[in-house]
Amino acid sequence: MAATKSAKNIKSLLTDREREIIREAATAAYSAGLVQSTTRSTAAYSDTEKRIYNLPVLKAKVENDRDKLVELQTDGSPMRSASVVRHNRSGSRLKPDEIIDALIQDITAQIAANKYEIETVEKALTIIEKDPYYNIIPCLYFYGMSVEETGGEVACDRSTVFRHRTRLVQRVSVFLYGVDA
Repeated sequence: MAATKSAKNIKSLLTDREREIIREAATAAYSAGLVQSTTRSTAAYSDTEKRIYNLPVLKAKVENDRDKLVELQTDGSPMRSASVVRHNRSGSRLKPDEIIDALIQDITAQIAANKYEIETVEKALTIIEKDPYYNIIPCLYFYGMSVEETGGEVACDRSTVFRHRTRLVQRVSVFLYGVDA
């Protein structure tokens, strides 16, 4: 009851113009929040598509980096490469074995980061794998099939492919980005 009285007291202290300014400010803030939310949601969806699309390429990169790592560990640095000149923070050149150690450390870190990304996206895809339209995702993002080819594979028309692709990617996006999706 006291809260209602204080709200009435505050209303009586404000002029009509002040109430109008407050109402306009609240409306503008609400609208700005909607725009920001929509922008974030669109970015999350687009980023999710990129992450799904790049999954096979990222897997190939990890394998390639593993081969490079094994080569560095067994054969050492290919001295013919001009890109294998390293300097420490003081600006002095590193010795060949220090260069190899630094390269091994860099490649190991890249592999770990890429493996984490692969595991994250694969785990997100498990959320939708039981969906009857799941095969739309591999067809479009992994096998490079057109929407028409995907429709033939999944036995549905073009608009159904688009609708379910959007729905499935949105679910993956929520897993990856949470409430911002």
